[in-house]
Amino acid sequence: MMKKNKQWLVFTVLFIGLILIVGFRYFKTTGDIYVKRNGKDNPAVKIIMTGGNDYIAGQGEFHTGFFDIEAVKPVHTNSFKLGANQKILNKAYRNGNEIHVEEGDTIMLTPSQFKPLQFRNKIAVLENTIGQFHCGTEIEAGTYEFTIEVENDNMEFFFQVESEEKREIKDSAQINHKQRAKLIIEEGDYLSISGIDYDTGDFKVKIRKLV
Repeated sequence: MMKKNKQWLVFTVLFIGLILIVGFRYFKTTGDIYVKRNGKDNPAVKIIMTGGNDYIAGQGEFHTGFFDIEAVKPVHTNSFKLGANQKILNKAYRNGNEIHVEEGDTIMLTPSQFKPLQFRNKIAVLENTIGQFHCGTEIEAGTYEFTIEVENDNMEFFFQVESEEKREIKDSAQINHKQRAKLIIEEGDYLSISGIDYDTGDFKVKIRKLV
């Protein structure tokens, strides 16, 4: 009886140890990914994805990390849609995230560089580009006004401010080409800009710093 109890105890310890190891690895590749959100530590590696294939982050050539995504012609995936010569900056892919590329499409993912937005006379312009931007490194804290110019008048863009610590949505707005939005961004927040589709056409996102 004692021998069986010892065997059961050993099995239990080994099982718990395995769970802890798997859990630790999962945390390192998912929950901790934003610790590596910088040009030096970003684990992303360039990859060209072709149509008709599934790509899972953390497997094969698709590393986890933060990517800039670009398409030279309209593409459709389960994760995003892009028109010709459009980009998504600083997009995070955690372990297990999947991208399915439609047949005939090709997209290129390169490691994000997290470059600061360039303001001239308090205005920054993103041409055919959306993404996520960290306040303190890529955009300064302040109050901002957002407007868009877009070839397809039916399109609407989404702006969202998320806190760094709690990862909670602090504010958001949805606008078309006739509207404008005002958002306050504080140190450590993340500003996300989204909403494009493969038929969006050329567009500009204008970001004006008010305060």
